[in-house]
Amino acid sequence: MVAPESFNRAQGRLRAALGRNVRSLRLSRRMTQQELAELAESRRALISDIERGEANPTFDSLVRIAITLGVEPADLLKGSDR
Repeated sequence: MVAPESFNRAQGRLRAALGRNVRSLRLSRRMTQQELAELAESRRALISDIERGEANPTFDSLVRIAITLGVEPADLLKGSDR
C-alpha cells in the first residue's frame, strides 16, 4: 500500500504547476504581469506570487486569470500529477 501524499507536498506541487502554467501562458501571449493583473482585475503582486508558487489564490482569482489567458481553470493545474 502506498502512503498518501502529505498535504504540504501536494500543496507545493500544485502551486508549482500553477505558477509554471500561468507564467508560460502569460509569456506565450506576450503579456506582462501588470497587463495580466489589470485584465484579470487582480494585483500584479498576486500574479508574481502565483508564478513563484508562493500564493494561495482564491477560486475567483484563478477563474479570472484563466478567462484572461483563454483557458479553462483546470488547465492552470495541469502537469501537477505525481
